[in-house]
Amino acid sequence: MNLATLFALARPRSATDRTRFRLLAATIAIAGAFLLAAWRIKRLGLGDYYVSAKYSDYIQESGIRSGVVFAAVLLSLASCLLAFQALKLGTAARDRRLAAFRLAGATPNQVRGLGAVDAGLAGLIGGLLAGPLYLLLTLAIQALPRTARMLPPANSVDLATWPIVVVVLTAAAAAVGALLGRGVISEPRERPAKAPRVTRAAVVGAVGIGLVLVSHLIREQYSAALVPLGLGLVLVCLASPTLLIAWQGNLLERSSDPLKVLAGGRLLRTARPHGRTLALLVLCGAAVGFVAAMAVDLLRSKNLYDVGFHVPGLVFAAGAAVFTALIAGVSLLAGTADDLLDQRRQLAALNVLGVGEAQLRTSVRYQLAASITWAAASGLLIGGLLFADLSAREIRPPDQTIGLLVTVGVTFVGGALAWLIADAAAFLLRGHLHDAVAPENLRST
Repeated sequence: MNLATLFALARPRSATDRTRFRLLAATIAIAGAFLLAAWRIKRLGLGDYYVSAKYSDYIQESGIRSGVVFAAVLLSLASCLLAFQALKLGTAARDRRLAAFRLAGATPNQVRGLGAVDAGLAGLIGGLLAGPLYLLLTLAIQALPRTARMLPPANSVDLATWPIVVVVLTAAAAAVGALLGRGVISEPRERPAKAPRVTRAAVVGAVGIGLVLVSHLIREQYSAALVPLGLGLVLVCLASPTLLIAWQGNLLERSSDPLKVLAGGRLLRTARPHGRTLALLVLCGAAVGFVAAMAVDLLRSKNLYDVGFHVPGLVFAAGAAVFTALIAGVSLLAGTADDLLDQRRQLAALNVLGVGEAQLRTSVRYQLAASITWAAASGLLIGGLLFADLSAREIRPPDQTIGLLVTVGVTFVGGALAWLIADAAAFLLRGHLHDAVAPENLRST
């Protein structure tokens, strides 16, 4: 089979396939733009007066500048996470087309080649878009005040680096697309339902809380206490999604509303595959909650130098956390769409038996709201309490009343915004749900 045939077969045909392709190309473009930005900041010379006079203090010193570069790389990795999730995303029409392609005589290697060409095309388009997106990013940053100007304008070296980024992104996308090629067998793969590992999560959470308590026993040695404190909070953030999902799933299953019972069952079924994404959402919420509490403390100190130096960094850190949280949310959305595909026979049977598409969409909204809302709210609360705990370890600890009130307010507002985002996400999944409940999904192929 020649390359032209693979290109023709890999071309997106359905509306949902085109949406998946656009999502993949867009996330690869964002990843490439952040890589170019990281390389541009890394190339800045030490002690350059031009840089120190026009740009943020955060890119003047090598140590701080390395942290900014690392943050840009992390943002690129977050975009790659979404791109990976988009590669795994499938639709009913796409699965049926690949199944027909396999039954027509195509070998597994040819099907994997089809996946490589499909992903490689998105990687090529995303890489080509990374350059203009990076240019727009640099122009937008130049319009910011000097303290927030962390990225100089693009130059000729960036122009020479851009083709290299295009080649790397295309090759990486094609390689991952070949490994994740779907439809190698004619029948869709069935994924057995797995219950959340509540006991293990409870043990991990208990260990995390124990480490936090241990950090209080050595609070006189501030730097030494940070190790068990940080490790304990990470363990709590990793364990909390499973515990929250188990609690919410069981609560929904005991409801008198059949749609909530259905949502509870789906929530428990997807707890393990979506647990890592929700843990990332909790960690991002903790970062935002910590930054919000720290910003309030800085504003209360009325030290203009500290405020002028730290606030741009806090805004940058909060923006990076929010961006990563959005990436995690879209990844969760893509995973939910893929779950709808895997359960299309069951959903089609429910539709035939009288459970309408609108009712099933309401059930999906319950499922997303129960997971996203509680993950975001718990993360914000953990971050605010972490800053209050660190402040209480000072020799003369400040009054924590205002900070705790702000933490509660931020948690409430963040949870409400997460609920609205979950409601919007359920609306965006209407096309995938429409494909999943189609009566033709009851057929054996």
